[in-house]
Amino acid sequence: MKAHARGRAILQAVLTIALSGVLAPASARSLKEVLQSRQLRVCIVPVNSASVIVKPKDCREQCEFSGPVYEEVQAFVRNLGPGIRLKSIRIEWDEQFYDKTGRTDIEGSYTPQLLASGACDIYPSRITKNAWRLKKMDFVTLFPNRMMVVANVSRKAQLKSPADLAGLSAAVDRNTSYHSWLLEQNHGPYAAKPVKITVLKTEDSLRAVDGGKVDFTILDSDIAIWDTRYLLKHTYVAFPIGAMDEIGWAFRKDDKDLQAAAARFFAQQKQDERSELNQIWVRHHGLSLNRFITLVNSTQ
Repeated sequence: MKAHARGRAILQAVLTIALSGVLAPASARSLKEVLQSRQLRVCIVPVNSASVIVKPKDCREQCEFSGPVYEEVQAFVRNLGPGIRLKSIRIEWDEQFYDKTGRTDIEGSYTPQLLASGACDIYPSRITKNAWRLKKMDFVTLFPNRMMVVANVSRKAQLKSPADLAGLSAAVDRNTSYHSWLLEQNHGPYAAKPVKITVLKTEDSLRAVDGGKVDFTILDSDIAIWDTRYLLKHTYVAFPIGAMDEIGWAFRKDDKDLQAAAARFFAQQKQDERSELNQIWVRHHGLSLNRFITLVNSTQ
């Protein structure tokens, strides 16, 4: 069995256990039930070191989390009231969208099973709101976003606009907004010279670009700024692509009270430059959330 097939089989087995009730209750929970249980359950994806770090690397539960995404959730839990505990589970990116069979149906309208089962109350891993995900979940926006092309420095003289990406090679993770954008371009403006896409996890994609194995990857603006500043040595941010979009936390559609609590928390935090959320961003990204939002809005 190939490595990716083994990985999928392991994830399928864990998901089956969760759905059987060993790791999770039988149904999703309202905000009232969250507060009564004094526990908020979040499923976190270690997309990139810019957002979250998890140890041990292949853990599921009993993981040690760090990074801004985890600190944002901790701040929200404190905002919910005293005595609320945080239960964090590590999952893979595509699991956020799995149906009952353990697959992602892009066209389907359903509640992802980890939300429907109550294993997760929130997906906080900075998910881009788009049309196919809105068939499955609702979102509370944390910040506006532009996707950024992050390219190997060897392409710096060549890359001036999105049209220059045609015929090049790229690495992106499956079922991300980056992947969707490239597929759309390959069926449209790049049809004559499609981008050669390699599907890799985000950090592996970055290493492939930095090592010159592929020409570019695509990242959300918060990750692009962090990685090119702190992690990568042979890459640069070339230009933004696509339309302005929104990034935030994802919820079960019926959980309106929990969504409202998150929306209030975000709004309150953005009113004060010295707020806990703004200071998390200063520590990890070098600028406050408010300043980052102003910067992204300037790219329109």
